[in-house]
Amino acid sequence: MTQAELLRRLDIEGLATQSKISEFESGKRDPSLLILLQYSRLAGIHMEDLVDDETDLPARLPAKRTRR
Repeated sequence: MTQAELLRRLDIEGLATQSKISEFESGKRDPSLLILLQYSRLAGIHMEDLVDDETDLPARLPAKRTRR
């Protein structure tokens, strides 16, 4: 998934940019609480799993669910 797609799926385009996503990924910057919350919802994991260094994260995000 591209950084642009991640921004779109997280619905945080006004809160972060592709360069900030890159900084999150490289450990140069920490994401805000809101971004962590959105990511945990998208990934279908508890927010604690994102901040617990001993938890392995999924290699891929689940497919986007469509509402019926």
